[in-house]
Amino acid sequence: MPEFKKKIKKQFGTGIVVILPIGLTLWVLWLIFRFIGDIILPLLENIPYASVLPPQVQVLVSVVGTLVIIWLIGLWAHNFAGRFFLAKLEGLVLKTPFISKIYSTMKQLTNTMLVSRRAFKKVAMIEYPRTGIKTLVFVTNENIESRLDKKLTTVFVPSTPNPTTGFCIILPEEDVYELGISVNQAIEFIFSGGILVPQGLNIPEVLKPGKAKEEK
Repeated sequence: MPEFKKKIKKQFGTGIVVILPIGLTLWVLWLIFRFIGDIILPLLENIPYASVLPPQVQVLVSVVGTLVIIWLIGLWAHNFAGRFFLAKLEGLVLKTPFISKIYSTMKQLTNTMLVSRRAFKKVAMIEYPRTGIKTLVFVTNENIESRLDKKLTTVFVPSTPNPTTGFCIILPEEDVYELGISVNQAIEFIFSGGILVPQGLNIPEVLKPGKAKEEK
């Protein structure tokens, strides 16, 4: 019975970690859609031909308008003026009590959901900060040439609970032990502070180069 409760608790926690970023993103998109709809739909009612369009078409126009505005914001944010304005706005938000906490949490969750999964190639393990201590890392680049006649690998060492923050290490390829788990599973593990242990996480006593799944 205790094992059953532990399993249910673990699965419930995994569901929360997976749903929370997606739910918050969908909620924000819904708010934007409602805001755009409140602006566009009254305008359509004042246009002779548009006012007789079926409600479904008017809703479709609102959806397209929402997507276009989000795209324009992204386009604007990529130029110098947009980056400068957003940096100033972010600084102002971070200085505002209570709102700064909400903003920081939202930003961490969206970065985790949208950025990390694209940037990280594989999940691996290294001995760091000293021999005998295992640290979970993400492989970001491989087969880097060096003058040491060794192939080097770049890994990102994430921090808890936000795996998008951390630092980068360059080390020999033979010092990187690839794990047989996905990037999503590793992110859940780090995000939960090690509470949600992925199935298939095989941590050997001595790290050897190669893939964990080959040793099973």
